[in-house]
Amino acid sequence: MATTAVATTQKSELFQATHNYSTTISLASTTGTSGQFTLTVSSVAGICVGMAASGTNVAAGAIVASIDSQTQVTVSKAHTGTVSTTVTFTADSFKLLLIKSGPTRTFDGTQTNVGTPGTGSPTATNVGTDEASGTGYTSGGLALTNSGPVSTNPTTSAAVSFSNTIQWTGATVSTTAAVIYNTSVKQGASANGITANASGSAINRVASVHDFGGTQSVTAGTLTLTAPTQDGTTGLIRIN
Repeated sequence: MATTAVATTQKSELFQATHNYSTTISLASTTGTSGQFTLTVSSVAGICVGMAASGTNVAAGAIVASIDSQTQVTVSKAHTGTVSTTVTFTADSFKLLLIKSGPTRTFDGTQTNVGTPGTGSPTATNVGTDEASGTGYTSGGLALTNSGPVSTNPTTSAAVSFSNTIQWTGATVSTTAAVIYNTSVKQGASANGITANASGSAINRVASVHDFGGTQSVTAGTLTLTAPTQDGTTGLIRIN
């Protein structure tokens, strides 16, 4: 009861800069003055407005507000002390959860939000009790590591994928599909009609749904999802 599709809402949200699949960038010898907002870096290559910035004396929750030059960015919160360290810039955080065998909903491109996984009635804005459950599987699924967008075919399309191994060991679980979703809060108080709580878990915007072509089960073993080649034909999430 699933159809592989990019969420329709993600297509429009991409034009609102709501989803950022960039890779994490860590820059040594980054400097900043206590109480100020600017950071001097070796290069701004790969840094995007909206990326989270973290490091010693970089204020918690700071994000990149502007890129000022080839070696300077401004963040959204004042530094809590002198910055002279490695600063890490991270894009949005994505997760993948599993849909149980025999779900009550049909999961496809109309799924807008994950909501609170494992809890509540399944709707277009909440996966709810249609999430898989079992030994070795944690509700909410697995955190993904962005590998960054690439141009493909050779330049007529683009695709994104994730670089970490997507698997559950010592698992006993049955699943029929997967949902990839964005856990970052990027649109203020609400999105797709859902109001965010402090952690943003009431938003969890859906990026895509992936049908497994039937029930896949494992008993006291390892369930591994193999990501396809990151190209315009088979890429996990792609724009052609």
